[in-house]
Amino acid sequence: MSRRLTPDSSLETLRKEAKRWLRDLRAGDAEARQRLAAALPAAPAMPGLRDVQWALAREHGLPGWPALREALADLALARRSLAEQAEILLRSAWEGDPVAAARLLARSPELRAHSLYTSVATGDRAAVERRLATDPAAAGRKGGPLGWEPLLYLAYARLPGGDAEALAIARMLLDRGADPNAGFSDGWDNPFTVLTGVIGEGEGDKPPHPQAAALATLLIERGADPYDTQALYNTSITRDDTTWLEFLWRHCESRGRTADWLAEPSKLGGRVPMAAIDYLLGNAVAYNHVRRAEWLLAHGAKADGVHAYSGSPLREEALTYGHAAMANLLERHGAAAAPLEGLAGFRAACMRLDRDAAQALAAQHPECLQDAWTMLTAARQGRADVVALLLELGVDVDVCDATEQRGLHNAVASGAMEVAKLLIAGGADIDRPTTQFGGPLGFAAHFGRRDMAELLAPLSRDVLDLTWLGMTERLRALLTAEPGLANHADPRAGVTPLFTLPDDEDMAVEMAELLLAHGADPSLTNKDGLTAEQVARRRGLVDAAELMHGGGAASG
Repeated sequence: MSRRLTPDSSLETLRKEAKRWLRDLRAGDAEARQRLAAALPAAPAMPGLRDVQWALAREHGLPGWPALREALADLALARRSLAEQAEILLRSAWEGDPVAAARLLARSPELRAHSLYTSVATGDRAAVERRLATDPAAAGRKGGPLGWEPLLYLAYARLPGGDAEALAIARMLLDRGADPNAGFSDGWDNPFTVLTGVIGEGEGDKPPHPQAAALATLLIERGADPYDTQALYNTSITRDDTTWLEFLWRHCESRGRTADWLAEPSKLGGRVPMAAIDYLLGNAVAYNHVRRAEWLLAHGAKADGVHAYSGSPLREEALTYGHAAMANLLERHGAAAAPLEGLAGFRAACMRLDRDAAQALAAQHPECLQDAWTMLTAARQGRADVVALLLELGVDVDVCDATEQRGLHNAVASGAMEVAKLLIAGGADIDRPTTQFGGPLGFAAHFGRRDMAELLAPLSRDVLDLTWLGMTERLRALLTAEPGLANHADPRAGVTPLFTLPDDEDMAVEMAELLLAHGADPSLTNKDGLTAEQVARRRGLVDAAELMHGGGAASG
């Protein structure tokens, strides 16, 4: 059967068609079976909803259900107004989806000229020129879904074609009065300026604008403040590079502004008030950014200072993190080389693998063996050698901090496979959660560590995260042995596995079918009184919700 999608086709109608087809198959309808065999010759004897959806896609000349959904999305997009599409495009500049925005732009290139904001964000120089010729004041007017000035959209958007003409467009906007210091707050009173956006980096390590150096130079020439505290912070937590330190310092120096770097207190954060340059040195020490530390020390940072967050002396901070070269650098710049005692000494000895010193300090201070800091730090750094030493010294494999976070959590989060294997071999609890977050398998899900999930899954009984991760075989084995686990409720959130289906629609259907086949009850509600079906619909997992509708898989 050869079929074609039409402008009236919708995902909802095709989902219902698949459901009816599945119901007929389960009722033994010969015509339904013949139709399935024609579309999907390798269909199993007992097909599930995914098999039927796949066959339905093949009837429409498409390779599978995902391709069918995408084709329908294109049809639905054509029915959306250009204004709605423009909003999606512009929101991608801040906490939106740049990948989705890029796909949207490819489908509807006319979006580039939809408004001054879209033209600026997508690099449509001609459209910007036309609009500014008739309305020069628009160069500084706030608008678009984020309520930003045009320069901010230019600085933060990372859209195809948005870089080639960015410098020329920025110059046009500035020539007509755009504010080079335009900015917004992130909700935490942190000032994100045009310059901040151009430079990028920060939490999540956002890419710099492709024309970052030229744009930053232009902005500062036109009056942007080179002492940009958010840019200084953003570039202090990503990599050991001094490019932006040099750039911003040089421009501050040419304007007589370097005193701002040395004045106390800065607005950069931490619990100990200090100058910006000293705050930045603390970050360099903690992240072991030796080049950055050298630069900061050469420009006035104090080697004998303390870390803004821990309050510990910087040399002690370096040694307890195992950064020996950093500690030596600080000593060369005046930090006192006094021996570390007590807990700090124990941490430093472990990190430098000095077994004798660590053992002696533990004998003097038995509480050192109950301290979780070194285990968690070593696990996060992937230091299997340090973890092995700690276990030899008698540190509990499951030693934890105040939130009950353990070494296995940190090893999973950072992808430290050898550490994880060592801890598991040492008897680490596979599933124990923290007080704030889930267990190790949940960490694997959150941080996208599929390899870690595959390591943990065969040993785990965490049915909620096994469901979320789509670990079909392990979940099937557990449910076969203990069907009651299909309705196991998380003690904190009060939800069962049917509430934790994967985001992927096909996988969500597979997991829902598995759970329902083993007795999962779709009528159970969460703390908000919603059923798993209702939650699935809210998440857009309509196919999985349809399986739950009426009480189970057999009802279709």
